[in-house]
Amino acid sequence: MRTYQVLSLLVFVMSMILAPAVMADDAASSSTRQAIEAILDRPDLHLVDLFRLAELTNPSLAVARTGVLAESGRLRQAGLYPNPELELEVEELSLDDSANHTLRVALTQPLPIGGRRGAAVAAARARLAATKHQLLQDRREALRRVHQLWAEQLYFREADTVFAELLTVADSTLAIARTRFETRAAPESHVTKAMLEVYELEVAQQQLDQQRARGSAEFAAFFGGVTVPLDRLAGTLDPDPDEPTRHADPEDFAATHPALLAARMEIAATQADLKEAKAARIPDLNVFVAYGNARPLDENFVEAGVALPLPLFHRNQGRLDETRSLHAQAQHQARIVENALAVELAAALQRHEQKHEQLDTVTGRIVPAAERGLDQALEAYRVGRLMFLELVDAQRTFANARLRALDIRRDLALAEADLLSLLGAGPYADPGNVDPADADPADIVSEVMNPGDEP
Repeated sequence: MRTYQVLSLLVFVMSMILAPAVMADDAASSSTRQAIEAILDRPDLHLVDLFRLAELTNPSLAVARTGVLAESGRLRQAGLYPNPELELEVEELSLDDSANHTLRVALTQPLPIGGRRGAAVAAARARLAATKHQLLQDRREALRRVHQLWAEQLYFREADTVFAELLTVADSTLAIARTRFETRAAPESHVTKAMLEVYELEVAQQQLDQQRARGSAEFAAFFGGVTVPLDRLAGTLDPDPDEPTRHADPEDFAATHPALLAARMEIAATQADLKEAKAARIPDLNVFVAYGNARPLDENFVEAGVALPLPLFHRNQGRLDETRSLHAQAQHQARIVENALAVELAAALQRHEQKHEQLDTVTGRIVPAAERGLDQALEAYRVGRLMFLELVDAQRTFANARLRALDIRRDLALAEADLLSLLGAGPYADPGNVDPADADPADIVSEVMNPGDEP
């Protein structure tokens, strides 16, 4: 019964210790759920609402945030001193007389020397900064994907309207062909061809429905299973006429992009690893003090000393080779990232500009001309002054022009998502949650080269 009471007391104490953490987790989860519900309850869901929802629900961003927390724990661990060691010994115990012995209590404290602890702290701090910048990069990528999913859904919605209009035109052509066939002014093949045009539009619409179903599934998966009411998505694929042309200076762009900053922080971290590996050639210095009592004389004594292992065989040679290679690898990787970003930015700027020019050409010249040509062909065929194949060709030209204009508008929205995410413009701007010391690689590198002994 006494054992049961002790165990019950221990369980109660542990539950009281853990209760505040559990309550804090529950409160955080409740707050997140309320924020999600507040967004989903809005009558119209704009792109910025989806951005906020992604930050609350996207699993990839949650993984990136926990990575930052893990690196914070590593930084805290890197700054801790080794634990002291307490020894209680019975020495010189006589086998003939147990009263003859010596009691000794010793305290040993390992002391890292050579700057190894300071280098470890600098490396952990640099990797924490790299992880924070990688989180910002992951955020940009997540928001870009939200922008793409949003644009696709608006495209599906407008495509329904376009297909409905095109089917109306095709049905009108079919009705004219039937009328002329019934009056024996045209062969039955005209009716068949008109029916085929309607059928092809219906097949294209079915393919669009398949893409819509896939897009809806991607929407739900991206937001962690949260059902987003797609019918309440607000916005338009039309570009903002007042939007200024976005150009970026390559040097400023590279200096502020989180992916490149993360790569540069990794260089600093590997430099600190190299410095720590060099310092680790000198093992820890063990300082000890001891108090003892010799029986039966009842004499007290005190001991003190230091112990230093001799690095005769193990001088951290392999670790030095490893860290040198990793440091060189990080430098090469940073150059790769910088070059890739420059190429990606140039391509995004060109693609964005080209899509604007294509949209102006198609919507300003081609679509109006195709519409006029179709109206003229319908009227001419109705009165028998035009071959049916010419009418079908005019109808196809009009349909292709309308669908092409819609495709370009979607492509322009996707190109804008790519460009804005690269530049960190507008809602893609990085939040101010990176420490100033972490944001400047030069400061990190300076600390790596001259690490202090304090975290």
